[in-house]
Amino acid sequence: MKRIALILLLALAGIYAPGQTPPECALQDAWPLEMPGEGKRMASFARKLHACREHQDSCATIWHIGGSHVQAGWFSSRIRHNFDSLGLYPRGSRGFIFPYLLAHTNYDRSYSVYGEGEWRGSRSSNPSSDFPVEPAFGIMGIAAYTCDTLAAFSLRMPEPFTGLHIIAQASDSLVRPVVLTSSGETVCEQDTVLDGFMAEFEQPEDSVRIELRLREGQHFTITGLLPESIYTGGLRYISTGVNGARTNTWLERCPEFRSQMSLVHPDLVILGLGINDSTCPRERFNPEKFKANYRRLIDLILEENPDCALLFITNNDSWRYVRRGMVHNDNGPAVREAMRELAREYDGAVWDLFGMMGGNGSASVWRDASLMKKDRLHFTREGYEMLGDLLYRAIIDKCRM
Repeated sequence: MKRIALILLLALAGIYAPGQTPPECALQDAWPLEMPGEGKRMASFARKLHACREHQDSCATIWHIGGSHVQAGWFSSRIRHNFDSLGLYPRGSRGFIFPYLLAHTNYDRSYSVYGEGEWRGSRSSNPSSDFPVEPAFGIMGIAAYTCDTLAAFSLRMPEPFTGLHIIAQASDSLVRPVVLTSSGETVCEQDTVLDGFMAEFEQPEDSVRIELRLREGQHFTITGLLPESIYTGGLRYISTGVNGARTNTWLERCPEFRSQMSLVHPDLVILGLGINDSTCPRERFNPEKFKANYRRLIDLILEENPDCALLFITNNDSWRYVRRGMVHNDNGPAVREAMRELAREYDGAVWDLFGMMGGNGSASVWRDASLMKKDRLHFTREGYEMLGDLLYRAIIDKCRM
């Protein structure tokens, strides 16, 4: 009955897509948010969300940080779509993005990038040993490099934008990207806000082309993009994920992370890190080290916004790679307990994905239901979108005023 009630609830909300019914093992009473602490942080975010809905110029920012679950885009894009499509919360700016296609990796399809010329990529979670330069990784945690004189890329966004920050490092001061719009071309200026370049448009654009026009011996490394939104208020949902990311990835390998995070100023941070920290035998996983890394990240977030709400997503049940194949990852319960302890400590919320899936061994059932891939580590598109629906509903129910 609980499973039927959940499906009806989501269907009535207009966000539950056909064919995404959770497998029978899913524990439907586990999908709401847990509140181990007083709940004051989430209450503060609820007030922000309510003001955003009631007042056109008010804004609220959700920042979703994680690993491959976030980089893939299906999970975070579904939550963003749910906020936008119901019309209850005015659409806000997109925030930081990255042209993943240039780095030859999987990417978020909620915006489009087309690359020209030869590019190479490197991730902060596993930096490429033969990358030609040392990239100044930032909040996106990834970089793309080129020395091709024909290198260029096009960007198309679902909403118009009035300017573009290109967060990048060039080989010399003579390198100035050129942005082509419907009104002509604009030579970028040095960015006074971020490390890189900036172009302002004569009118809002939803599609632009960026030409680097490099000469022999010059090179260019891009670490992020920040479109200038046409919106001054609304709900802004920013997602920064990189395959293989751990809790210490941004802290230790992204020198520009802190300065760029100041432009996010989140009201709610969805913390989806943990699966890569725990991809090891049970005896090698150290919960105290895991919590210590998380504390460092949380303390940085709270320096930016002391009232920021924190939402921990427990690890999904999963398998991990070993030399001769894959074995079950037994650390799901330990990660869940560590996150509950952190949530009590910082007055955060917990979304128990591990419990909702059905606990240890449930990944195989989700795979058989076509909601997880064969590796029993990553979800399918349908699986990610279903999780996006459930997490959106959990947030909205907890923030209902």
